[in-house]
Amino acid sequence: MKHFKSVLIFILLFTSLVGGDRIAIATKVIGNVQYIRGDGSGRSLKKGHIFESGDILKTDKGGFVALLFIDDKTALKVKENSEIIIAGKRSAQAIAKEINLNGGTIRAQVRKQKKGDFVVRTSVSVASVKGTDFWLVSNKAGDSLIGLEGIVSFSNLISGESIDITTGNSGISTLEGSVKSFKTDPKTIPDDPSDTGSGTQKLEIEFMDASGKKKILIIEYN
Repeated sequence: MKHFKSVLIFILLFTSLVGGDRIAIATKVIGNVQYIRGDGSGRSLKKGHIFESGDILKTDKGGFVALLFIDDKTALKVKENSEIIIAGKRSAQAIAKEINLNGGTIRAQVRKQKKGDFVVRTSVSVASVKGTDFWLVSNKAGDSLIGLEGIVSFSNLISGESIDITTGNSGISTLEGSVKSFKTDPKTIPDDPSDTGSGTQKLEIEFMDASGKKKILIIEYN
């Protein structure tokens, strides 16, 4: 079949490439990473994989994943020894995004949301934003949030207390129910393997259109 190439604008991907519960694409994969869907069996994650709502993502030691949500290029970075559940409710033009972090470290670079918040949940805390950049680390001691840009509403599920974490500040949410903020120590900011500073990058994805023709879409992203 003849291949057809086109430069992808994300609204095209949102409306024609994916249907149902497909919500995000893996743009970078390092090390041993698995995703779990449906029957509960783990599969090795590869670059270009399309995530569906409800997929479980696990990274082993040395593992790393960067993914983009297909409606607005919101980016999610998942570091080693982490486990998340990726969920999204689709409307005509947007995805209401929710990440359940079952331990580990993630970075969310959230574009301004068209509808609903971008929400990250752990067993202890909830982080809710409409457009910002932050790291969230969850472990047995509780959760810590590092604000890189914008404002994050950081709530403790045990006490119901909530504070806003702004650029240059961090927050801690504990198992005892306390939540507090303080100025970020730059040494505590995790390394982001996908933050290369190399400008626009491209990802090619091969798919079948409605008429059965094979096409290649080129995703451009930063």
